Amino acid sequence: MLLEVQNLKVKYGSIEALHGISFNVKEGEIVTLIGANGAGKTTTLHTITRVPPPEGPKVCEGDILFKGKSILNLEPHEVVHKLHIGLAPEGRHIFGNLTVEENLKLATYARNDDSKIKEDYKLVYRLFPRLYERRKQRSESLSGGEQQMLAVGRALMTGANFLLLDEPSMGLAPLLMYEMFRALKELNQKEGITILLIEQNALLALQFAHRGYVLDTGEIVLSGTSEELLNNPEVKKAYLGG
Repeated sequence: MLLEVQNLKVKYGSIEALHGISFNVKEGEIVTLIGANGAGKTTTLHTITRVPPPEGPKVCEGDILFKGKSILNLEPHEVVHKLHIGLAPEGRHIFGNLTVEENLKLATYARNDDSKIKEDYKLVYRLFPRLYERRKQRSESLSGGEQQMLAVGRALMTGANFLLLDEPSMGLAPLLMYEMFRALKELNQKEGITILLIEQNALLALQFAHRGYVLDTGEIVLSGTSEELLNNPEVKKAYLGG
């Protein structure tokens, strides 16, 4: 098993955001967590990646295992560079005063595998040709969709083979949204990248993923294959418009 979250309880101060959730991700899978705002989706990703310290989420019970070993004592940079887990956060958080190329280069600062770095640049620009066209532009001048592409590309440039994606479709026009998910599907199928996706667009997420979990106010209330969840009456009523 690549990732196992076991009975995870997490607090922000005195408020418990996760009430003992458990789920897993196998290598090569696309797994999605769906749920409404405030369900605990972003808290889950932040806890896995160990960011943002020190004011961020605090684990009060449970464990997170990566390839069978607990990662709760790792620093954020160790999660990225030892475990090769990359996060594309909600809101993108790109460096607007830097060019596209500089944003991507910054993500390689701890790498010393020059030949693989060159391959990863080619991969990012092949997946997202718009980024290649705009590689010398300041990233603040990009459209929202292009900035989201850059956030995903930057996560890849860390050397990640496991991507955590926080609302990658947020604010995107339909054409760019499907372009984004086409690229992510290619990453999974052709490059073997494992993906854990959180997404409010439940229909899109379940069409994209192999399996899914439904998170509701800090608890996992349903799980199954994407087909099972798409056909589940409760999921249809709550998340798929009937």
